[in-house]
Amino acid sequence: MKSNLAILSSDQKSIDFIKKNKLSSTLNLYANSSRNIEVAKKFADTHKFNKYYGAYEDLIRDKCIDFILNFLPTGIKFEYIYLCLKNNIKVITDYPIISNSNDLKYYNKLINSKLINNLFLIDETDIKKLYVDSLKQNIIYYTKSFQNLNKFQNSLFSKDVLFELCPELFYLIYQYREKKILIFKNKKTLDKITNKLTNFKCCIEINDNLKINVTLTSNLNNNLNNSYKQKVFMSNMPIYNLNDLNSFINSKNSFENLSIFTYYPYKLFHEVLNE
Repeated sequence: MKSNLAILSSDQKSIDFIKKNKLSSTLNLYANSSRNIEVAKKFADTHKFNKYYGAYEDLIRDKCIDFILNFLPTGIKFEYIYLCLKNNIKVITDYPIISNSNDLKYYNKLINSKLINNLFLIDETDIKKLYVDSLKQNIIYYTKSFQNLNKFQNSLFSKDVLFELCPELFYLIYQYREKKILIFKNKKTLDKITNKLTNFKCCIEINDNLKINVTLTSNLNNNLNNSYKQKVFMSNMPIYNLNDLNSFINSKNSFENLSIFTYYPYKLFHEVLNE
C-alpha cells in the first residue's frame, strides 16, 4: 500500500517536481492546500488529489498524511516544516529552510529530538561538487553573480547570513568543521541609495591547507577568470540525490539528514558580514 503524499503549496513547481521524479509511482497523491480554498480545489481536481484544504494548518492536522512536500517561500517555510515534524509527518523540501536566527533556535530543537531525521533536503544543484573539487586543489575561486541581490530576504546586509545563494559553499565549510576555519573580509560595497550590499569578497582559510576566495556580486556581467561559477540546470533534470529521496520514501529507518550542513557556517559568516 502506497504512503500518502500532500503538498503545502498548490503550485506548478510542486506538481512539476512530483512528475519529474515520478513520485506518484511510489506515493499516493492524497491532499493539497492553499490559502485560497478555490485555488486548492481547482488544483486538486486538475491533478487528481483526493482531498484539498484552504489552510496549511488544516492539512498538517490530517492524520492520514505520511509525507509533505513543502515548497513555500523561505520566510515562512521553516514554520511549517517544524509543525509537520512535530506532527510526525516526514517532510521533503528544497534549499534553504531557514531565514533567521529564531528559525535556527527551533532547528536545534529538532536536532535534539531527532525529528530532523524525518526531513529530506533536495539537492538540485549538485551541492557536493565544490567540496569534491576542494580535495584536488589548494585554492578555489568561488564566484556568483545575481541580478537582484538586494531583493533576497536573506541578503548579505541583513542580520542573518545569506542562506539563499550559496548552499554548496556552506556544504564545503561543514565538511571541514573539525579543522581550523578563518574568514577574512576583503571588500564590502553598499548601494548608495538603498544601503544594501551589492558586492562582497572574502577569503576562507581552512587549516592553512585550503583557501577559498569568495566573490558575490549583483552584476551579471561580472566576468572573473578561474572562478567556480554557478551552473544552470534544465528544469527536466532529476535531482542529484534522487536515490536518497527514494530511500527516504521507502525506508522505515531514520535518514542521514543533509540539511544540517547549512547551519554550521551561520555564526562564522554572521560575524564577518556584520563587523
